[in-house]
Parts: sequence; C-alpha cells; structure tokens
Amino acid sequence: MELNNGGSCGCGKKHVCGVKKLIIEKGALVSLPSLLCEAGAEKPFLIMDENTKKAAGDTVSDILKNAGIPFSSYVYETTEPLAPTEETFGRVMMFWDPSCDYIVAVGSGVINDVSKLVSRVSGRPYILVLTAPSMDGMVSPTSSMDVQSLKVSLPSATVHSVVADIDVLAHAPVRMILAGFGDMLAKYVSITEWKISHIITGEYYCEEIASLLQSALQQVSDTAPRLLSGDREAVRTLTDGLLLAGCAMAYAGVTRPASGMEHYISHVIDMRHLVFGTPADLHGIQAGIGTLYTLKLYEEIEKIDAIDIAKAERYVAAFDYDEWSKTLRAFVGKSAESMIALEAKERKYDKASHRVRIKKIAEKWPELRSVMKEMLPPSQKIEDTMKALGIPLRLTELGVAPRDIPTLVKCTKDIRDKYVGTRLLWDIGELDETVNRVAL
Repeated sequence: MELNNGGSCGCGKKHVCGVKKLIIEKGALVSLPSLLCEAGAEKPFLIMDENTKKAAGDTVSDILKNAGIPFSSYVYETTEPLAPTEETFGRVMMFWDPSCDYIVAVGSGVINDVSKLVSRVSGRPYILVLTAPSMDGMVSPTSSMDVQSLKVSLPSATVHSVVADIDVLAHAPVRMILAGFGDMLAKYVSITEWKISHIITGEYYCEEIASLLQSALQQVSDTAPRLLSGDREAVRTLTDGLLLAGCAMAYAGVTRPASGMEHYISHVIDMRHLVFGTPADLHGIQAGIGTLYTLKLYEEIEKIDAIDIAKAERYVAAFDYDEWSKTLRAFVGKSAESMIALEAKERKYDKASHRVRIKKIAEKWPELRSVMKEMLPPSQKIEDTMKALGIPLRLTELGVAPRDIPTLVKCTKDIRDKYVGTRLLWDIGELDETVNRVAL
C-alpha cells in the first residue's frame, strides 16, 4: 500500500487502516505460526466450513500441529453456501472455546463476516486465511448480515492480518473468482460517482485514494483474460486489487471508493430475495451486472448537452413521495422501512434542497460530463470482457423479470445516504425516461 498509514494526505485527512499485515504469495499458509507468534497468540480458534476445510483448513490444522500450537475449531458441516444469518452466527458461538485467545477464519465471504462478529463479541483478534478472491470486504470493519430478513451492515472487528496463499486461491471455484472480478469492476462506477458527488454536494473526496484504485483496476482488467485458466499472476493481481479496495474504504473512512449505484442494484436483488424468495446470485456477480447497467445509464446521461432547469423543477414538483413510498413497500417489503426512515432524516426530495443542487449541476455540467467521459470505460468494452469470462450480462439472467427492472433501478437512489447515478437523474428530471430507455 503506497498511502502513508497514519500520515497526512493532500486531501486533509490522516489515512489509517487497522490491518497489520497482508501476506499474499505462493505457500503463504506456512507463515501462519510465525504470524500468530508475533501477535502473541497462544491458542487460536479456527472457523471454517466443509469447503474451506478442504481448500485450506486441513493444511492449516497440520501446520499448527507441526508447530506445536494448540487450537480449537468449529466446522460448519455443510458444502452448501452459508447464509449470513443470526443462526449461522449463533451456531459458531455455541461451540466457542473461551480458552482461545485468537481467531483464525478460514474462508471468505460469510465465514469472514461471521468471524468478524465473533471477534467483536469475544474481544479476541482474528486473522483471515483467504480461500477465494470473491469480494472486497475482507478487511472492512463491518459484516454484511441478514437480520430478520433485512440486509444490514453490522459493526465488527477489523482483521489483524490476511494470509492469502496464491496456490489455494488459484484452485477456488471459478464462479467465486469471477465474482471477485465483478466486485472489482464496480470500482469504475464507485470512484466516478465519488468525484461526481464531490462536485455537486461537496462530499469529501481523496484523489490519491482514487488514483490508487484506478491503477489497481487497470492491472486487474489487463490480466482478467487469464483468470479462467487459474493463472497465478492474474489471481494475485485480482486479490491485490480486492484487498486494496478494502483498505481504501478504511483509509477514506467511508465505502465510497468501492461501492456505488452498481452495488445498490445488487442490494435490491438481495432485499427481494430475503423477503419474497426471488432469485439471487453471488454478490460480485450481481455487482458486475450492476456495473454494466450503470455504465450504460451514464452513457445516456453523458449525451445530455445542457441541463434544462425548468424541466427538472417540473419533474420534482410532480414527484409524489407518498406514492413512491407505497412502491418501495410493495417492491422490497419491510426493507423499505429503513429506506423511508433514511429519507425522513436526509430529505433528499426536499424541493428547496433540490433547487440548490440543480443550479450547481447546471453550472458544473461541462465538468461533470468530462468526469464521466474520462473516468468511465465504454460499456461495450466491459460487456465484451464479461462475456469472454462467462459472467452473466443481464439482470434477466439472474431471474429479474423485465417488468421489474425499472423499479429495481429507481430503488437504488433510496438505499443509503449516498449521491449516485439515479439521484443525479432524479435531480435533472430524466430518471423515468432514461431508466425506461436502458434495458438490461
């Protein structure tokens, strides 16, 4: 990581990331005993499932035994994907060994999210032994969990160290590797929307963090064609990029560098899955499709030569939030309540606030179009790359009904307090026309 951890930056912030070590290399598993020794750990508690046990857990156990390090462990006895639920968390806590002073999470995704929570609740630090480069949240201080049929981000512990053995990662299921690539693609949108929001709303933005991610994103894109063959260099590059994205969020203190409208498309799919049982896929696969859709949406936005303030004000005047609230409740169920509560606090639909934003947007439109043109790749290029790798390209391939796509996309402006593409379209009065025009 090139940023000076704890040092000052041109953006005015001191960037700090709680992760102490990232060991990304072939044969990295053998470093675990010395890593535990350096951390002062005497007896770790291993958390894994049957899949990650086979991928790396058995080897980790042998390494610890050979090093004379005692440990306890809990293995989820399933080869099916774990759900990030209260039950999953509760099961491991039922078998928690309080004599253990450290946690070693063997896995990625749900195993990592659950282990973060166990670490927070128990007060024991944890090390992540990564088994698949499937997402970018490995080092974030939050856990993405399903609580009472709601998708929430819970405060949790930050990982002490990450051990990423390239030989293990290269043998991960191909779809998980492709999910990691999809999650990395999302950074094209998230970084751009971060800068757009900075111009329109004055939101904090760090050019150095953005540049670091852009550089990593370019390297990941360059090596992407070799991912299907399990090429070690390509897998390492992807892993580096995903870990950097996680560190970037920690440095910025917000999720902005790594998550934007494309992630919210994935979130809406997950919300509907939890409430209505509609189909859902791996987060990174959904984020990849969300990226492709969002790129197409921005290409339509970029075509607008100048902002028609009168049209925007007519659109906003006609907007009925009570009716939209009914639509939210019908479309995402009880998940809508948190979105409606957010609006009560944020008041993004307030007409006076809109008047301030639309004047700024009109004034800065040439600059905003320039940002879109310079920072976003052509959607066709991304579509060609995804198609070559076998990543789904359409929301309908995930089981989303064509009639539901416009509403799904419009919901993204209500997920979090974050200025994204659909908010920009609402502000300029072009949301309905543009979303109906872009079919994916």
